[in-house]
Amino acid sequence: MLEVVSLVKLGIPDFHPASEEMTKRWVKGTIDNAVFACKQLRSRIPDRGAFEKVVADGSIKKWQPLIDSNFVSESERSSRDIMILQGANIKTAYNKWDNKVAHLYEPINGEEAMRFKEKVHRCRNLWANQVQRKTLRMTGDKVHGVGAGPIAAYWLTGLLKASGLLRENSDEVLKGGPVNVVSENMRTNFRAALVPKLTQSGVLIINSGYAPETIKHQNTVINDFISGLQRNSYAEFQPTIDPAKSYCVFIWEEPLFRLEIQVVRV
Repeated sequence: MLEVVSLVKLGIPDFHPASEEMTKRWVKGTIDNAVFACKQLRSRIPDRGAFEKVVADGSIKKWQPLIDSNFVSESERSSRDIMILQGANIKTAYNKWDNKVAHLYEPINGEEAMRFKEKVHRCRNLWANQVQRKTLRMTGDKVHGVGAGPIAAYWLTGLLKASGLLRENSDEVLKGGPVNVVSENMRTNFRAALVPKLTQSGVLIINSGYAPETIKHQNTVINDFISGLQRNSYAEFQPTIDPAKSYCVFIWEEPLFRLEIQVVRV
């Protein structure tokens, strides 16, 4: 007999503040790796030939599947014509790219990558603003509390700590508690993979303006992943709300964005 053993709604806030310590770590880490990043870039693209192969030809291969093969522009250019022109334009940009990289990373008064480092400092507020309106909305942090992503991973692997992480004003337990739905010896790997998947899906949905088709697709991605690792003793996870099925789905009901999880025992 089917039985709902767990049902929880996890809120996803409009933004989650980036702590000062987190911003400082981003600035320090980016600056500390500046010289290494430049060396890696130059190693990857040492000359014009590499630029044309890696950047220009690589871009064409990435863009080609996105353009309808039957497309014809107002100027009578086919999709193939557009790809050729775009590739040619990128290939002529090597000198401009090379000069910008050299300018950004050249030593000033003995300090390597000074302009790059200064730019990082100027971007600290921009970085914090972006991360608190996107990634941190899903992950949270240790300072202001963890978000829906980690809570969901703990919840679906039966860790009681998940209940203690629930946020009073945004989360709601409608039935049961944390339950381990994952196959034996897979809990650690499951959590390690689920959190970034939920974060990526959540950010994509946010960036889409909560488009229904994006929500549907990302819910399918998440539930396909869970169902591939779940125990047979629970109803298969699927991407739509169903009283007889298990699910882990994003829901947008303006102005509320949330993650809802239901586990059904079979």
